[in-house]
Amino acid sequence: MNHRAHRFFLAASFVTSLASTLGIACGGGNDNLPPPPPPPPAPASTITTPVTTTPPPATPTKPNAPPVTLTQGTASPDPAVPLPTVKFLAPMRDQLIPVDKASDFAVKLDVKNWQTAKGSSHVHLILDNKPYKALYDTKAPVKLSELTAGESLGEGMHMLVAFPSRANHESVKTKDALVMVPFWVGKKDPAAAKADATKKAMLVYSRPKGEYNGEMANHVLVDFQVANVALAEGKTHAHVSVTGPGIEGSVEGKVEKVGTPLYLDNLQNGSYTVKVELMDGANKSIEGAWNSTTRTIKIDHDAPMDMSMSMPSSGPDGGASTGPTIKDAGAAPKK
Repeated sequence: MNHRAHRFFLAASFVTSLASTLGIACGGGNDNLPPPPPPPPAPASTITTPVTTTPPPATPTKPNAPPVTLTQGTASPDPAVPLPTVKFLAPMRDQLIPVDKASDFAVKLDVKNWQTAKGSSHVHLILDNKPYKALYDTKAPVKLSELTAGESLGEGMHMLVAFPSRANHESVKTKDALVMVPFWVGKKDPAAAKADATKKAMLVYSRPKGEYNGEMANHVLVDFQVANVALAEGKTHAHVSVTGPGIEGSVEGKVEKVGTPLYLDNLQNGSYTVKVELMDGANKSIEGAWNSTTRTIKIDHDAPMDMSMSMPSSGPDGGASTGPTIKDAGAAPKK
């Protein structure tokens, strides 16, 4: 081989070697290269599967209680003739009773044409505008201490009032049904005696009173007497207002005719305040110690009704009763 041929051979070998090297660098023979890195993980989905839940059962909505109402009722028929009368046998008018004997002094009545019996017709006896005592045995004497509502009898003038009442406690308002007698304890006051309170306009509160349980809490009677005054439309009248549960402000009514009963309906459990006032035609209170009276009563529809205190309707001798039976708290005569 000549010198020229030898140089060609070397150049060709160099080119071949270079080509081989370049082939590797440019990707040739990539079977021997390590695998590419794995792709990044796909992002977590932001869509969540909705969870189905069962809502709790709806609490039943308690219906609104009907509003408390005060409405006029129908008066019971007057008793048959001869009409009932009540008279005080003791004390006598303006009788003076010593202080130390006043509590045990026995009140005695003479009641005619009015048959009484426990749980039926009776007589309401009131001292100094305190809550009445119901007398089912009008022959039995009653101590003054039984009429004071726990208070002591102070010196001075006192007043007793009595009138017949039907079994449902609707009072009899016929002529001479109501009687009053002033008496004195300890000493007399000549000026007060001369004023003669028995001749002045007087409102005598009777019902409602005490506690009303179970069915007795329905259709509650509002009843009173008036003396020495005539009620008339637009003139002298009795104004009644009631406050308590279920009443916004007060419910009010008025009586412009003697004998018209009022009834409270839809009373709720709790305490109510009943106020009865004697007013003139200008709606101003008429002066008098008894002419504005307030009582608190308790209503409990859930309490059991005391059947021994329920009042059946009166028979013919006691006057018909068109009103409901009502519990008279503490009205049973003492044994």
